[in-house]
Amino acid sequence: MLLQAGDTRIGVPIWSLPILYSAPIALMALVVSSKAMSTPAKQCLSVPLLATEILVPIVFTANNAVLDLTCSVVGYNAFIRFFDFFWISPILYGKPAYADMDYLHTELWSSMRKFPKKKSNDEKPKEYVKDKKFYHILIRLFYHAAICDIFGAWYATFSGRDAMALSAERPVLFFFFLCIAVFVLNSAFNAIGCGLQLFYCIYYEGGSYSSEQWRPLMMDPIISTSLDELWSVRWHQLLRTSWVAFGFRPMRFITQRALAKTVKNPLPIALMMGAIAVFAVSGLMHEYIIYCNVGWTVYRQFFAGQQFFFFFIHGIGMASERILKKVTRGMTFPRILARIVSHAWVFAWAYYTFPYFLDGFAYWHIWNDNPFEFVQPYVIDMLRTMPQARALCGSLL
Repeated sequence: MLLQAGDTRIGVPIWSLPILYSAPIALMALVVSSKAMSTPAKQCLSVPLLATEILVPIVFTANNAVLDLTCSVVGYNAFIRFFDFFWISPILYGKPAYADMDYLHTELWSSMRKFPKKKSNDEKPKEYVKDKKFYHILIRLFYHAAICDIFGAWYATFSGRDAMALSAERPVLFFFFLCIAVFVLNSAFNAIGCGLQLFYCIYYEGGSYSSEQWRPLMMDPIISTSLDELWSVRWHQLLRTSWVAFGFRPMRFITQRALAKTVKNPLPIALMMGAIAVFAVSGLMHEYIIYCNVGWTVYRQFFAGQQFFFFFIHGIGMASERILKKVTRGMTFPRILARIVSHAWVFAWAYYTFPYFLDGFAYWHIWNDNPFEFVQPYVIDMLRTMPQARALCGSLL
């Protein structure tokens, strides 16, 4: 049935799915960067392109979980970013619907790469010295791929039902399931980041790059001492520009306007509401991903609202941290005790909220299409020879 997603989607070859969701993006980039068209004309052209972009993951599937996930993420974020260009900025801020190609290029890569900032005076922008070659990226790529491969073998022993039941039936194993998931996701995103950096290095920079300009996508979130550090610093910032443009800025703008006459300084409240709005936008994206890939009937019956709740409650938790820091400013605590309590707080918050995030993806068996499966069969065979391993693995071992 139309828009039911899940198994009702039209199967297409793997190579064609990236074309289907990239074509509307390319056309929207051409439209928004045009100096010849007026904003109303661009808005008219944007309607079918935006609709196409958000519908592609609902209508088509490559029958590959990772590629379908990528399609959903790209489709959602392209939609909200260009929706801001075409509609939010003109209506809310009175800006023309325009962004040049250099701006789009810089914004696309800004989550990983520093770009020299143009100075307003005659001072030259900072020059970065290229001190690395493309093969240095390959070393990191192979490391992160190996982590995904080896630990992915362990996750492959869990069925969707196993994963969803862990928190209730095997709480200790669930804790390790969570910790290893964060560790593996760190490598999964950094493998993606290495692939993107490798492309940029070869295509744009001729095979060499400045290490000072690049940051890893993920920065070991497992060692975070606060939710703020987890989400604002250590978690990947790949989609930050879209979420800030669609969530943070509009909410901050609207809140400041709404409170301007009743609150002496509405900025702190506006900033807090903007931060929570970013988590709401992230939650809606994950709701969209689950809906696209499990189908409307299953989504509505079992998973509707779970992803939004998970991210929204993390936004509330982060806002609460910031308030607590202001309240306790000036107080001193033993450093070791403070670190222990901080780590315990992050792990406890993650432990009790993680099932809301996990269930939809577990039902979908997202880990079954791990692109890194070079040694996975050998790891699984080794685990099967170890009787004690069955207590630490899923039912598929």
